[in-house]
Amino acid sequence: MASVDLNKVAPFLIKLFEIVSSPASDGLICWSEYGESFKIIDRTKFAQDVLPLYFKHDNLRSFIRQLNIYGFQRCPNASGRDRTMEFFHPMFTRNGLRNLKDMKRGNQSKKLEDDVMNESSDQPPAKKQRADYSAFRNDVARLQKNLEDFELDLKQHTLQVQQKLAYILSSLDETAPEGSRAAEMVQRPMISSN
Repeated sequence: MASVDLNKVAPFLIKLFEIVSSPASDGLICWSEYGESFKIIDRTKFAQDVLPLYFKHDNLRSFIRQLNIYGFQRCPNASGRDRTMEFFHPMFTRNGLRNLKDMKRGNQSKKLEDDVMNESSDQPPAKKQRADYSAFRNDVARLQKNLEDFELDLKQHTLQVQQKLAYILSSLDETAPEGSRAAEMVQRPMISSN
């Protein structure tokens, strides 16, 4: 943090960057795969174990309120299965320590972001494009995870249906006379869902 003038950075943002970047708390809060957002993995333990180390409270709602004041957006949890909370701000990235000084509370932040994104820059890609691309990559990663989850659910469901069908057919076979249609179906291999 020595390369950034800490006097120009809000204390909340310094603490937030330290919390998210600390390997000691990776089981509770960490950067996303590409470092464009961060995730709170275990809300309860994060509030109990991490927040009091940096703030005078252990109130997760208060912490989230501060994130909102600085313009962080909560990324939707597409799968809806886990309780992970993910937050995004185009200027708060794993490699964007120098951007912290430009982040301001409330409307100041929005105005500054608009100014920065409207500036002509010799360094491609522009911050707006980078933010759009980051959001796109996060969406793609989330959708891939959803697809994997759905495929797993489908395979499990298919297996359950096959097991129930085999049970029904074997029950029918026990009561049916030799050479019946049910006996033939039980011996035929089930269609796999590969």
